[in-house]
Amino acid sequence: MDYERIISEKFPNCNVEVIQPDFLELKQLIEYITDDIIVYGPHSIMVYNNMLRFLMNVGVTGKIYYLEGFSEEDLSNIHEGLLKFTWNKDVKINLFKNADPDREILGL
Repeated sequence: MDYERIISEKFPNCNVEVIQPDFLELKQLIEYITDDIIVYGPHSIMVYNNMLRFLMNVGVTGKIYYLEGFSEEDLSNIHEGLLKFTWNKDVKINLFKNADPDREILGL
């Protein structure tokens, strides 16, 4: 499924990146995403199991990560890494761990 196209059509004001498990090692992937938190400066991050959406102020381009093909354990480690990184920062994490972004967000 072409998640990048589907998400880009649904959220035209966001840069979309679909990441698969062979992209980086898990620790490097967490650092890669947290680097974008610093660059984009979202006020909050919506975490829908395997989809991460940076919420921005109106008119500012956001970012969406779709983590395709990751195990539940890997997703839990990524969520944990994001929570640790944002602890005591101005970024709020909204974790919807049991969400199904394909159905609930993308309407697939």
